[in-house]
Amino acid sequence: MKLNYELLKEVYIKKGYEFFDRGTYNLNLFGIRSNDLKVNEFNDFMGIAYKDELGNDQVFVFKASTKPGLYYLKHKKLNENGTAILIPNQYKSAWRLGYHKGYEALQQNTTNFKVWRDADSDGEFDYSGDIYSDVAGLNAHTTSFKSTIERVGKYSAGCQVIQDDKEFLIFLSIIKKSLDFYGNSFTYTLFTEDDFINNKN
Repeated sequence: MKLNYELLKEVYIKKGYEFFDRGTYNLNLFGIRSNDLKVNEFNDFMGIAYKDELGNDQVFVFKASTKPGLYYLKHKKLNENGTAILIPNQYKSAWRLGYHKGYEALQQNTTNFKVWRDADSDGEFDYSGDIYSDVAGLNAHTTSFKSTIERVGKYSAGCQVIQDDKEFLIFLSIIKKSLDFYGNSFTYTLFTEDDFINNKN
């Protein structure tokens, strides 16, 4: 997916979200949820936008999943109310640099995440219903450092997951560069594909 800095900024502002563009490595972490309803696919995107040391606009976009995999949609193993699906919104101080299953990743840093809970185990996404804020362990991470992973599977029970480990390491390296400037706290903004389609009209 190609996405330029100015278009991204316009969509942030149109949605009423804060866009961070004051200073070097003032990061905007974002996800874009696809309209494609196929389950278990890496058909979404995650990205990062910022100004580099020379003041140049930078945007990186990676294939990802912003939704749980089929395993957790079919099995309510973590919460009796169902599997978490993060609701598109802006979440301030969402994550901090920490660990996920023993490797460096972005670790949940807020109690303000809002999710739907898919409880019917039919293997389809439910983007409606009661809203919960009881989610824990909703991190940003990757799949495997050992092999190529084609399906979301058990890699997400609601986490935001970059498919390719090498792309994830690029994502992480940029995050680390921002730590000295702004501390260990990162806002995450989840959009839908329609937010960008509608912005072209």
